[in-house]
Amino acid sequence: MSAPASTWRRWAPDVLIAVLLGLAVVWLLRALMLHLPPGLYQQQSGGDVWFGADTPRTLANMVDAQSNHYRTKVHPISSLLLHPVTVAVRSVWAGSDLEAAMRVVKFVGVLWAIGFYALGRLSGAGRIASVCFTALAVASAAFQFWFSLAETFFAGSLTLLMVLLVAAVAVHRPVGDRWLVAASVASLSITVTNWVAGLALAIVQRPWRRAVGLSAVALLIVSVLALVQRQLYHWSMLFFLGSREELHYINQAGGGSLGDRLIGMLWYPIRLPEVRVQEQVPPALNSISVQMNGAGLVDAASWAAVLIWALLLAAGVVGLVRSPRWHAFGKVLGLTLAAQIALHLVYGDETFLYAAHFLPLLMAVALFAGRSPLGRAAPVLAVLLAALVGFHNFDMHAAAAHLLQHATPAP
Repeated sequence: MSAPASTWRRWAPDVLIAVLLGLAVVWLLRALMLHLPPGLYQQQSGGDVWFGADTPRTLANMVDAQSNHYRTKVHPISSLLLHPVTVAVRSVWAGSDLEAAMRVVKFVGVLWAIGFYALGRLSGAGRIASVCFTALAVASAAFQFWFSLAETFFAGSLTLLMVLLVAAVAVHRPVGDRWLVAASVASLSITVTNWVAGLALAIVQRPWRRAVGLSAVALLIVSVLALVQRQLYHWSMLFFLGSREELHYINQAGGGSLGDRLIGMLWYPIRLPEVRVQEQVPPALNSISVQMNGAGLVDAASWAAVLIWALLLAAGVVGLVRSPRWHAFGKVLGLTLAAQIALHLVYGDETFLYAAHFLPLLMAVALFAGRSPLGRAAPVLAVLLAALVGFHNFDMHAAAAHLLQHATPAP
């Protein structure tokens, strides 16, 4: 048998699984997107109502170069990346602005699911185990709520996953400087604070002087692209000049206690509690939130879910510690997760807004539960948890979309 044929036979099952995962994700996201009212993307009615997300502006930035791209001061080259892709999709597949943007979101969702499956395979998990953990990731609240609408978080989550994939490849074979720079550029491209992942990767993989040099190259590349972006997009800002506006989001009273924030970072990305609504005057949509709503442990299913998730996380940490070969990967993952937690203990008043950024990090920890004493029970628990949270999150998504809309028309 020839080498190409042997290689194809080895990888064919993974390719088939990737295709099936992609189809399942497209079906799920299409169903979720149907929940959302069109008013969510209208400036007069949808601004900041979906857990604080700025959906009207994000949609406008994805489809219109002349819209206000001022948030590039914290999303360095997001417009330069997302707008051309959306325009290209619309040029080959006719549709409205919203339809084109949602197709891009779905495509990124498919890439994310396949990428996470690939991370599972790279981590040493078998095909079935990798599918089980990918199913949990897709069933999560973070995936269902943030990969079903136009926002920057779906893209930011993918860039974090890309860094983890490079870190995982580095366990199996040396990665060149170009890969480290590319991963660093990716992590910085969508959200400034996500650059910590690229920095962590460089610091772990190279001596500190070399790591600083590679990180400087990545910063220079993104800075040059940001200058190009400024010439192409209306009111585009330069991220390296900083943003004093972000200081207003530090230690906001609405964020609650440290416990509220930790629950929002470590639990809400997996299972969302009941959503709280704040009535607004029409035509504005109602605004919804889950901050300070507690863990939502109201029945046996919710208690079972939180206990299984806690067990998977704890076992994942044990699995990483017990795997010396994966300690470098664990350092990248640990540094990135620790930095994200430290940031969001003080930043923002709706922690669930950033759930998509926590998702690849938390799920990467859980992946290593299979290397703990749990062993083969880990993927079984992952599937059980996916069932416990998946249908619940789907129903919560529909309920949240319903709460946005007024029961009675404006007088």
